[in-house]
Amino acid sequence: MAERTGRGKGLYRDCRAQATVNLDGSGQAKAASGSGFLDHMLLALARTANMDLVAQAEDGLWRAQSLGKAIGLALNDALGDRSGICRYGSASVPMDESLADVALDFSGRSYLIISGEFRGERIGDFEVMLIGPFLEALSNSAGLTVHIRFYGENDHHKMECIFKALGLALRQAAAKGGMGIPSTKGVI
Repeated sequence: MAERTGRGKGLYRDCRAQATVNLDGSGQAKAASGSGFLDHMLLALARTANMDLVAQAEDGLWRAQSLGKAIGLALNDALGDRSGICRYGSASVPMDESLADVALDFSGRSYLIISGEFRGERIGDFEVMLIGPFLEALSNSAGLTVHIRFYGENDHHKMECIFKALGLALRQAAAKGGMGIPSTKGVI
């Protein structure tokens, strides 16, 4: 069976990004987001999703959104009509004092709910306020409903829990788990 690979190009205002994913990969990632911290999170996402990811964004004010869009489009491309996937996924990931719960559905309908707070404005070179726009762009372009709840003391731990739980939930939802399109309507 052919590997499930996809490509996406994101353009958000003045910033371009591109991404490729292989859902049947081994968790390898190469990221050039312009943020060392976001690159670290993308590596955590790829590793826990067990997908290969190559992502890069041009320097610019909107690079988080354009990168989220590119990755979401690549996921959407790799899934095709979503035939034979499990569709739903959920995961809880602890990291010391922090915990993140992620539940998602490759429904074709994008929706994002995030419940939790960060204490500071930055984690290393990453502005924490950009996590929402990044995830919203990913959700919108992948046709993905995502619910995220998190808590903890350390912002780095909270963010890492989110990305790792997202990766595990993506792996579960994209897993080959049946015949046909997983919808009572026969289309997603």
